[in-house]
Amino acid sequence: MKSDIFAIIVVILTVLMVQNDFAQERMNCRKDGNQFQMFQKLSLTETQQDQFVNLRLNHQMETVDLKANLEKKQLEMAVLKNEGNYTREQYIAKVEAINSAKNNLAISKANFQMDVYQLLDDTQKQEWNKFSNFFGGHSDKQVMRKMRAPNID
Repeated sequence: MKSDIFAIIVVILTVLMVQNDFAQERMNCRKDGNQFQMFQKLSLTETQQDQFVNLRLNHQMETVDLKANLEKKQLEMAVLKNEGNYTREQYIAKVEAINSAKNNLAISKANFQMDVYQLLDDTQKQEWNKFSNFFGGHSDKQVMRKMRAPNID
């Protein structure tokens, strides 16, 4: 009986460790710019890839600040609610500040996408436009999943 329980525990631990290693490998695969699916689909040149990497890093730096600002605005709203006894004007002002922060984040993303689009030649732009339907309102994970799908054409 003890050996059966021990065997089951060993199997479960092995599965958990293998699953964790596989997940980490997938994450590293996504971070590697050379394996980015869009590079392969667009046939980017080395120069274009370098420019894209620089644009992406700059965008990520900007995004960190914008997301931090959004979180601050959301925390300010939580503080207002926690203090209680607030006016309609105070509440609406906080909602407008949160929406403004979200808009800044969306504008930054759109500017990044247009910066990348301007790096492309005409045939690459056509390929990019095939995928542009996937960018609106979806998370990055959903976009990447759809770009990897073999039946996109």
